[in-house]
Amino acid sequence: MSNDDHPMSRPPVKGPTNRYWIWLIVVILAVASLFTVFVLRDDDAATATSPSGVSGPSPSPPMTPIDSKSELVARLKEILAMRERAYQDRDLKVLKRIYTIDCPCLKSDSNAIRELIRRNYVWVGGETSLRIRKTERITARMWLIIADFGSAPLRIETESGRLIREEPQGQDLFQFVLAKPIGSTQWLLGRASSYEDG
Repeated sequence: MSNDDHPMSRPPVKGPTNRYWIWLIVVILAVASLFTVFVLRDDDAATATSPSGVSGPSPSPPMTPIDSKSELVARLKEILAMRERAYQDRDLKVLKRIYTIDCPCLKSDSNAIRELIRRNYVWVGGETSLRIRKTERITARMWLIIADFGSAPLRIETESGRLIREEPQGQDLFQFVLAKPIGSTQWLLGRASSYEDG
């Protein structure tokens, strides 16, 4: 094919780009719709199965938004502390008690702890801290927390104490999604990612 023919045979750049974005938006909307239907169906089912007109002790009043936020922030701090212990003790079982099954952190932290075990390395330090900026209820079973996430200096060492790697302290703005899956009585971390304040 000659160079003169090449530009004519290539489709315009704008067409595929537009199709790609339209396809991506359709997929995102479809996933969001399915998720919303799933959560609302679960909330409706819980409402439908609650007894009505039955005498007995009156139910406790629902938590106020302030109580809910306090509970969620306390749970997020507990999750982060349990994660630190999982790394320090090289205990994979802890992760299943703090993450949803589809949380990317479950896989990445599991792989990292397996690597510590395989190489006989230990995790020293790395304690975390949070300064909450915002909490937002997404659904009855999902909350969003935006916080400054700080980490103390971290050392990876051999079991004999030889330094392998050292990380300085750091701080980033993070977005955490806490979810309470069906059948769970605990809030679990569903996602943690850096967040741009803008």
